[in-house]
Amino acid sequence: MEIINTLDVDALRKEFSETGAVIIKNLLREEVAEAAFECLKNRAPWEFHYRKPRNNEVGIIRHQELQGMSDRDIEKLVPRMVKLKDNDFTFAYCRYTIPVTVEQTPEELLILTRIYQYFNSSEYLNLMADITGNHEGREVSAWASRYDRHHHLSIHMDEDFGQGRIAAHVLALSRGWQKEWGGNFAFCNSKGKPVDVVPPAFNQLVLFKVPRLHLVSQVKPYAQGARYSLFGWYKTKKEYFTD
Repeated sequence: MEIINTLDVDALRKEFSETGAVIIKNLLREEVAEAAFECLKNRAPWEFHYRKPRNNEVGIIRHQELQGMSDRDIEKLVPRMVKLKDNDFTFAYCRYTIPVTVEQTPEELLILTRIYQYFNSSEYLNLMADITGNHEGREVSAWASRYDRHHHLSIHMDEDFGQGRIAAHVLALSRGWQKEWGGNFAFCNSKGKPVDVVPPAFNQLVLFKVPRLHLVSQVKPYAQGARYSLFGWYKTKKEYFTD
């Protein structure tokens, strides 16, 4: 199955070299992107993940428990969104851990595993190497995310020396998202102010060099629908595709 469209690698390499980031529109083939969106919207067994201020532990509400909770119950668990001056990190969003093998994956979720496997093919890893100029990458990690009302990801750098992160890799799969609903990706300056806001356009990949200050702004309470993405890192350490 063909997964991605043909890209202008020379132009992307030049832009990444000059700015440390690229935005790739229509990364996936149309039928693949549509199937992934449908899967995320209607089939994925989501968990709710959150981290409160001054708390080193991540709270996780498993899928079955989450199904029995009201929107109000979940909203009570959402922490306030801290700022750079707080020297802390908070988040609240739903996550699905994509299996790496077909054997581990329910049939109705196979498209996500197929995309994940392709992200770790030699073809795609070579593409990441060509764009970033770093040929030490051995894996692209990936999880699915869903941001509902009030969800956010506070300002952070994405540094993780244990994983050898080279570049963050965030593929938006939201249909009809409006910028005023929040949930926007943003690069930030040294004072923590968003300076380059990127609304989550459908089938658009944001790839940027790590470390770099960024955030996902809080989704407004009047947002219609959910913000979906596949996120992870192009990195030197193999953790999930070890065979």
